Amino acid sequence: MIRSGPLESAKVIATLLTLCVLAACSTARQAMPVPPPIRITPTPTFVLAASIKTQPTPVPTPQAHSKPVTLLLLGVDWRGPGSELQNTDTLMLFYLDQEARRIVILSIPRDLYVDIPGHGQGRINTAYALGERDGTGGLALACQTVSATLGIPVQHAVLVDFNAFITLVDAIGGVEVDVPYPIADPHYPDSGTGYDPFYLPAGKQHLDGATALKYARTRATSGGDFDRTARQRQLVLAARDRVLQLDLLPSLINRAPQIWSTLNNAVETNLPLAELAELATAAAQVPSDRITSAAIDQSCTHVWITPDGAHVLLPDREAIRILVNHLFATPPAFVSTE
Repeated sequence: MIRSGPLESAKVIATLLTLCVLAACSTARQAMPVPPPIRITPTPTFVLAASIKTQPTPVPTPQAHSKPVTLLLLGVDWRGPGSELQNTDTLMLFYLDQEARRIVILSIPRDLYVDIPGHGQGRINTAYALGERDGTGGLALACQTVSATLGIPVQHAVLVDFNAFITLVDAIGGVEVDVPYPIADPHYPDSGTGYDPFYLPAGKQHLDGATALKYARTRATSGGDFDRTARQRQLVLAARDRVLQLDLLPSLINRAPQIWSTLNNAVETNLPLAELAELATAAAQVPSDRITSAAIDQSCTHVWITPDGAHVLLPDREAIRILVNHLFATPPAFVSTE
């Protein structure tokens, strides 16, 4: 754990918020139609998480950030030391090109069936757990797997626990959202093996951390994963607006020690705090209309049932290659839908 003063800790907590919102996703498989692979819409500038549990990493050179940087975000329902190691439920790749002043955010489906170095084929969301078990390191193997799948280098990673999401949303006093439709999910999972029914009426709502997590994760709507992705983006915008509009940094400074202790075991990264701070500063300078968001979806995959009876998504290598080339070419096409 990196020790830091209240001001530094508060800034770290504020930057963690966006990553945690993005990490909130369902554990269920995709079953409903998903959006086209390239949906380029205005999204908030993302900021990077702090190193709470770190792994050794080389000291960056002064020119390190003049080149594009990639960071893999992993979301997991991890209940701390001693708990059973879980597969990651969210995989998002963040790409920051400072010279071109642009960011790409690419969602990767958890059921994508790929080659995992040293382990043969399996779901891409198992890479972290396998790396932890075989000594490779969970973050290292997850980066290697995504890099091999996409054909681009994946340099860094951050693992975020859902409990961190709840803590950080509560730290800013919740978020305001306009719920587009009523939600009724009687089978929303609880923290064990039962259910914690979730109901939310349509209209403007103020959500605390626990409710915001349910709002982001539930699939009990007609659009399934499409609706869920839209809600996650809505929460990102709501959280960013609240922090910026209310100038919450002074309050976070005062409560930093308590919040920090809560997050101690909820975030893991292979980046040192100083480098994360540099990346966060650079990312904050990217205009919102130069942030591209996209997903590896049904146009890039095929549903397949393994010999063991598991439903997975086989990657369409050519479609993924075209998507990756489009996203990471310099410069990509930036199109606003608003």
